[in-house]
Amino acid sequence: MEIRQVVLCKQLFSEAERYLSRGTPMGHGLAVSIAQDAVELFLRAVMKERHAAGQKVPDEFIKAMDYIDAAADGMEQLKVPLRGKLLELNKARVNFKHYGLSPERLDAGRLVSYVSHFFDEATPRFFGTSFESISLADLLADAAIRDRLKAANEALADENFTAAMGLSAEVVELASVAVMTSLAPAGRLGSPSMSSRLTAALGVDAANELSRYMKGLVNKSNRAALMLALPVDVKHASRFEVLAPPVWLLRDGASYQKQWMVPSEFHTAENARFCVNFATEVSLAVDARMATPLPPLGKQGDDELTGIA
Repeated sequence: MEIRQVVLCKQLFSEAERYLSRGTPMGHGLAVSIAQDAVELFLRAVMKERHAAGQKVPDEFIKAMDYIDAAADGMEQLKVPLRGKLLELNKARVNFKHYGLSPERLDAGRLVSYVSHFFDEATPRFFGTSFESISLADLLADAAIRDRLKAANEALADENFTAAMGLSAEVVELASVAVMTSLAPAGRLGSPSMSSRLTAALGVDAANELSRYMKGLVNKSNRAALMLALPVDVKHASRFEVLAPPVWLLRDGASYQKQWMVPSEFHTAENARFCVNFATEVSLAVDARMATPLPPLGKQGDDELTGIA
């Protein structure tokens, strides 16, 4: 089953929604274009599963729908749903790609919503599962981030909104730490004598309090810098920081302590879904940036280290 290809469709669709949220003419055009790409990738996944006897697998978008409908052999429930709306989407995509005509904000939102409805109806029809249940976490390389993101999605599906928001905070923290650790490996930075100097000058309690305060400032600064560096919406990052609790890794190295800053009445389906979606967006962005790690220092040849050809 081409379910992994459907996972990629969901990733493309999330990109379309991200461009739509920009509210610019270019964003509207890209949203519609990428949403159409997501549908076309989905149709190609279906064509790998269902074959029309005596017909060649087509390249064109409209003919792909014709092929799938022919393979249905008259069974209406196996034909492409929302076909008329998909044709409207394809026309808007052609207008943008070939003529530079971006749809208006309301039109772009309507067309992207068509795609959402298409996936909700077509995924169980052709692949026997709901589009909502398909997790982009399966695309992540880091097992710890992947498992927590899946747990966040499961909590959201079970309507355990507090858990979904908390797990989303853990996901973003794990992703952030992965980047920061890669940029500043342990042992590379910091003075081993700093702690003893602070203790001698201020006393144990004051030194510990100052250290915690400075660590908090550095962590906040690093987090802000990371959010600006990643291709995520700054407004979304700000909303997430308000909704999701700050988390600290406990001594066991496997669990987190959380400090909820918003009361429980804000632990709603809408806010939980937003937190899970944002955690997914950050995870995918970090995964893309770290997909090809550099070889360990000292493993390169002398020419690679010096840049001499």
